[in-house]
Amino acid sequence: MNIETQFVSYQERINRLLANYLSIPSPLSKPLYDAMQYAVLNGGKRLRPLFIYTLGAALGLGLQDLDHAACAIELIHAYSLIHDDLPSMDNDDWRRGKPSCHKQFGETMAILAGDALQALAFDVLVKAPLPSAKIVKMLSILTKAAGPWGMVAGQAMDFSDFAYLGKTSAENIHSLKTGALFVAVFQLPAVVADLPEASLLTLKKVGNTIGLAFQIQDDICDNENIDFWKDAREREEHLEVLKDQILSDLSSILLCSAVTNQALFQLILALFKKSSIENDYRLDREKLFL
Repeated sequence: MNIETQFVSYQERINRLLANYLSIPSPLSKPLYDAMQYAVLNGGKRLRPLFIYTLGAALGLGLQDLDHAACAIELIHAYSLIHDDLPSMDNDDWRRGKPSCHKQFGETMAILAGDALQALAFDVLVKAPLPSAKIVKMLSILTKAAGPWGMVAGQAMDFSDFAYLGKTSAENIHSLKTGALFVAVFQLPAVVADLPEASLLTLKKVGNTIGLAFQIQDDICDNENIDFWKDAREREEHLEVLKDQILSDLSSILLCSAVTNQALFQLILALFKKSSIENDYRLDREKLFL
C-alpha cells in the first residue's frame, strides 16, 4: 500500500467511526443530531486523526489502539469550528465549501451542537480499550489542550487587546488557539505507546510548532495578521525553519527505520507548500483545507 492510499484508508476509517459514534445512541433531539452530523461529516481532510494514526504507526501501535483518540480529537476540532464560525466569533458563513453550521441550523442549535460534540469527545475517549491509568492521563492531556489552558484560552486572547501587541504575542496566541490541540494529537499516541516524559515534552514542542505553522497559513488565507508577514520571502523562510525544527525533533525520538516514519514525515511536509500560500489556498473563506 502506497502512502497516499494509506492516508485515504485512514480517512475512510475515521469517517466510519465518527458516523458510528454519532448514531449509537443518537441524541434525543433530532435537530441537535442533524446539526452534529452536519458539522462532523461534511468533509475535511481529517488532518489531526491522520497525524494520530501515522505517529502511532511509527511507534508500532495498531489502529485499534488509536481509534478512540483519533475520534475524540476530531470531535473537539469539529466543535471548535462550529463556535469559531459563529457571528460573535469569526462570523464565517462558509465551512468546507458549505454553509456554516449556524447558517444551516441557526445560531442556537449550532452552539448546542458544539457543546454536545465536546462532551461526546470525552465520552469516546474514556471508553478506549486501554488501562485506566492511561485513559486518565489521556483525558488530562485532552482537557488541557481544549480548555482554558489551551484552545479556549487562545480564542479568548484573540478577542482581547493582547492580540495586538505584536508578532510574538500573536504567535503565543497561535500556540494556544491551534497548537494546543496539535500537542494533544502528538501526545496521545505517545501515552498509548508508553513513551517517557522527556519524549512527551518533545512532542509538545512539535505540536506547538505545527500549530504555529498551520495558523500562519490560516491567517494568510483569511487576510489576518498580514502586517507581520508583508515580506513573502521572509514568511516562507520562517516556515522552512519551523519545518526543519519539527522534523529534527521527531527524528530525535523516532528510532525506527526511515520506512516506518515515511508516512508521518510526508504528512508534515504536505503542510509546507513549495509555492506561495496565496496560490495554494482559496481566498474565498470557504475553509476547504480544514
